[in-house]
Amino acid sequence: MRIRMGMNGLGLAVLSMTLMFSLPSHTEAATYKSSIQSVVDGDTVHLNKEVLGSTKVRLLSIDAPETNYQGKSQGKYGEEAKKELKKLLPEGTSVTVETDKTEKDQYGRILAHINTDKLDVNEEMVRRGLAVTYYIAPNMGDFTEYRSALLEAKKDGSGMWKSENPEMPFEFRLRVGDREPDKYVGDYKTKKYVDPADYKKVPIEQRVFFLTKSDAEKAGYASVNGD
Repeated sequence: MRIRMGMNGLGLAVLSMTLMFSLPSHTEAATYKSSIQSVVDGDTVHLNKEVLGSTKVRLLSIDAPETNYQGKSQGKYGEEAKKELKKLLPEGTSVTVETDKTEKDQYGRILAHINTDKLDVNEEMVRRGLAVTYYIAPNMGDFTEYRSALLEAKKDGSGMWKSENPEMPFEFRLRVGDREPDKYVGDYKTKKYVDPADYKKVPIEQRVFFLTKSDAEKAGYASVNGD
C-alpha cells in the first residue's frame, strides 16, 4: 500500500500496526505479471515469463476434469474444460499470477489464481461448470466467491453438472491410480472434519481438504466423531 500524504514516524507506525491486524489473510498473497504461452488442460497453463523460477502454473483451489492422467481421461468434460480455458486465455494474454500461502506443489508448479484485466479465470472455470472447487489448506483465498460460483453452476446444470452425479476429478485420479482417499475433509460451514474415507459426508461446495488431522485442528476444525 502506497501512502502519499505526509505523516510523522509515529503515525506511520500506528498505521502499519493497524493494517497488520485488520487485513484479511488473503492479502498475504503475492502477485506477479506474465503472459500465457499455452494451455495444457483445464487447470494448468504455461507462462512466457518465469514466476518463482517456473513457467508452469496449476490453477489454485479448482480441479478440472482430466484429459490425460496415467493415459486415461474424463472424456468430453476434460476436453471441454481445456477448450474453454484456451478461449479464456489465448496465447499471449497478459495475466496477473496471484499465489497464496503455499506457492508450489510437489511437482514444482506454481499454485496460483490467474487473473486477466476482466476476471478471475479460476473462478470463471468453476462458474461455467468446467471445474470444481478444490481447497487444500492453508490456501483458502476467495473461498466464498468460488463456492458461490460452484453453486451457480450446479443450479444451472452447466458443464459437468449436466450429469446428475459427476465423478469429481480427484475421485477419477484415485480410481485410475487404484488408491484410497488420504486427506481429511473439513466442512467450511460447520467447522467439523471427517476421516478421508468419509469425504462424501461433506457437501462438495463446503469441502476443505487437510493433509493431516493436526492441520485440520490447527485451522479450528474439530472431528465430527468427537475424537
